[in-house]
Amino acid sequence: MTGPLFALLSAMSFALNAIFLRRAVVKVADISVGILISVPMAVPLLFLVIAFTGRLQSLLNLTWQGYVWLSLGGVLHFVVGRTLNYKCIQLTGANIANILSRSDILISVVIGIAVLGEPSSWRLGVGVLLIAAGIVLSGLNPRQTQNTYQALHRIPVRAFALGLGAGMSWGIAPIFVKLGLGGNADPVAGAFISFSAATAVLSLLLLKRRTRISISAASGKAAGLFFMAGFMSFLANFARYLALKLAPASIVTPLASTVPAFVLIFSFVFNRRLEMFNIRVVAGTISVVIGTLFLV
Repeated sequence: MTGPLFALLSAMSFALNAIFLRRAVVKVADISVGILISVPMAVPLLFLVIAFTGRLQSLLNLTWQGYVWLSLGGVLHFVVGRTLNYKCIQLTGANIANILSRSDILISVVIGIAVLGEPSSWRLGVGVLLIAAGIVLSGLNPRQTQNTYQALHRIPVRAFALGLGAGMSWGIAPIFVKLGLGGNADPVAGAFISFSAATAVLSLLLLKRRTRISISAASGKAAGLFFMAGFMSFLANFARYLALKLAPASIVTPLASTVPAFVLIFSFVFNRRLEMFNIRVVAGTISVVIGTLFLV
């Protein structure tokens, strides 16, 4: 039960991350500003966790293959997936973006069973189908509200591509992480390596003059919101790596994909004027939650 619980904690933290992001992305034109703030900050936080828990040696206990897989997983998840997701949130809002990106469920389950030989069962099948149905049902509504100053309009086709692209990246990344962690690797060390690799790649963005100008032009409020989003992302990914260490990816990913349910709740409480709420979104969310019960 510990692995599934960490997966659900990860989902709640990711939902809060989306809430902060929704408020932040409307304040900047270049979303790379948010990525450059939210991803690197996890590196020192994870290092402090490793140092204070006496796990420094764990950073040296990985095989070279482990470093490669964890680095690939980090770049795919935190650079590629997060960039696509931020842009999708900027276009559609947190509710719809998180629904579109949940295509990672089917991708992770299929690869986990086919490639890693993880166990399958009728409960897993029913749970995944219910979660997928909820996602599709929620995504059927073609209209959304971006904010109180803009009128309703149809979701851009580009948003679907961005959301599904993020889902694909996030569906494959856990498989890389699982391969990198192996049987005895410390999940906290694994998270540190993944975030460090992603930060190294992101640092290349600073070579662009436009990015440096965008960072300097960002308001303090936007930076603060991105900082809070980054902290919640750190907490969410920390829990996700622990979950992947303790349970199969085919179980962790569907449970972690209950993010839309928590986003819907938190959006109603905090971002009611920025998001859309309707019967399809609510019904889809309920389907996702019921589906998770088959996986615990």
